[in-house]
Amino acid sequence: MRTKQVFIKTIITAIIVLVIATSMVVSTNAQIPTFPQITVTLINQEPDPVAPGSTVKMRFRVENEGSTPAEDVQAKLVLKYPFSFYGEEEVKNLGTIGGSQTDELGVREDWELLVDSGAATGEHTVEFWYKTKGGVWTKAGDYPVTVRSREAVLAINEIRTGEESIMPGTTRRVSFVLENLADNTLTNIKLTLDLYSALTTTASVTFVELPFTPIGSGNEKTLRKLEPGESKEVVFDLFTDADAESKAYKIPYTLTYSDSSGTNFTSTGILGLIVEAAPELSVNIENTEVYSAGKKGKVDIKLVNKGFSDIKFLDVLLSENKDFEIISNPEVYIGKLDSDDYEIAEYTIMVNKEAKDKVILPLRVEYRDANGKFYTKEFPLSLKLFSGNELKQRTNSGGFPFGIIIIVIVVIGGVVYVYKRRRSKRKKS
Repeated sequence: MRTKQVFIKTIITAIIVLVIATSMVVSTNAQIPTFPQITVTLINQEPDPVAPGSTVKMRFRVENEGSTPAEDVQAKLVLKYPFSFYGEEEVKNLGTIGGSQTDELGVREDWELLVDSGAATGEHTVEFWYKTKGGVWTKAGDYPVTVRSREAVLAINEIRTGEESIMPGTTRRVSFVLENLADNTLTNIKLTLDLYSALTTTASVTFVELPFTPIGSGNEKTLRKLEPGESKEVVFDLFTDADAESKAYKIPYTLTYSDSSGTNFTSTGILGLIVEAAPELSVNIENTEVYSAGKKGKVDIKLVNKGFSDIKFLDVLLSENKDFEIISNPEVYIGKLDSDDYEIAEYTIMVNKEAKDKVILPLRVEYRDANGKFYTKEFPLSLKLFSGNELKQRTNSGGFPFGIIIIVIVVIGGVVYVYKRRRSKRKKS
């Protein structure tokens, strides 16, 4: 009796399982269409993204999710700007796609497209259309193509500094002219001047501050955005230290920005500024032994550098004229003359007897400044001549003989000293 009950339960369980399995099969079959059902998937684009002016290959997978074959399947892409076919036919024959031919079994097809050189950065689309035997063209969908410039270029077209050189102790406006050469909007634009110079040795790295100070702002300027083709100026007012050395300075700068896709870019460069203070050379006769016509003697010419800049390769040349002759070498080479310093050029001359109340000494000086700029200047120095009482006053000639008096006093003093000493010795003896 117990065995019979177990057998009956087993039979009932088997019937229930069979009914459930049958219903699942029926349900599954009911989900599969009894007619062709085409689906299209974009596999990829190569390259991704594609740059304007380049070609891109679009790869698609065409599947039949229906239970019956799709015969004589044709496919085509419908294009709009900025795309055009690149050696491809618009319509392609895919043949028959069997029922349930999906996933990796689906038919793969590709088209090569040309992207116009003026295409804007962003996401564009192409349309995929298909039809089967005896059917009409059906749109499968719009498929994205990502276009992006190879590099979002923010150009510094010009750096305006005004005059060629900068005088120490002055303020100069420096303008960077930025232009967006990309095909999309650039944002978060930042320009930074590095006003420190790194001196690297084997032991350490030392940072030296350059002699420039931003006025009215810091060393960093920003722009919120620049539209394609738009230009703007970024301006810095830089004060040059009064004690700045005359030479060319290199100021590194860094430019950072982002394109519309959020990609960040960084570029670097060098701003060159020339600090130059023109040498201020003063020349005059410091001392002379020549006071009258027909005399020979030394003349000392003093050259003073009153400017901020050092003078290099200083050469002094004295030329003769009808009033005097040069006994010594007419050319005196001095070389370097530092700022706030002086040197003496010594000449020996002979003034002609026919010379009048003054003689002009034609002096020419040649030199270079700290940056190598060449200068040549003429200095007609006036040497005054005297006669009569004026000459006597200059030379003590014909005046009171103070020199002789001094000699007489010294001699008398010596005689008195000797006399007293001898007299003292006699008294002792």
